Amino acid sequence: MPVMKLDAPGLVVANVCLDPVTEAHREILAASGAIEAMWNWMPLMDTGTSFNAYFDQTLQDAREGRMVPFAITRTTDGAFAGVVSYMNIARLHRRLRIGYRWQPPQMRGGLVSAATSLALMQRAKDCRFQRIEFLVNVANKEAIAAVERFGAAREGTLRHYMRTANGLWADVAAFSLIGPEIDRTIASLRQHVEALEAAEA
Repeated sequence: MPVMKLDAPGLVVANVCLDPVTEAHREILAASGAIEAMWNWMPLMDTGTSFNAYFDQTLQDAREGRMVPFAITRTTDGAFAGVVSYMNIARLHRRLRIGYRWQPPQMRGGLVSAATSLALMQRAKDCRFQRIEFLVNVANKEAIAAVERFGAAREGTLRHYMRTANGLWADVAAFSLIGPEIDRTIASLRQHVEALEAAEA
């Protein structure tokens, strides 16, 4: 059986579909309200801090295999539901990071958010990755709480780790899921998604 590709299109779970980001998503993301929120957490880049500079870099990183960025669509109405990426992909060591995640406020904490997480975890497992990492700005309490709900182990804090696009220095909390922990998280997320689907039915 061939190994699933991380960037295979049409990743569908419950009411979300994840497809690789393309040039066609530039205007969609620019109009989504994500830009203002992202400046607080995105790292500073040497090519600049404009939206187009970030988007251009994302497409380049995707072409060169350093990142797999996804656009999230809510399938029930076709609404744009955010973006998320696989990053720091080390296929030899079977590890990757999930990051650059942004979803509209109205889609956080519900079925869209849970289904997105399940889709990402399941795809990583299907592609035989053994370690899933999360690096989260310690000031982003909402994101920290979300990762902790996955059951990820906190491995420590990387102090003064990066400058964000707004020019501030950020400490970053490092989390991971490995081996059987990934399986447990997938099982827990699947139950959560099924419960949310039943509640919305």
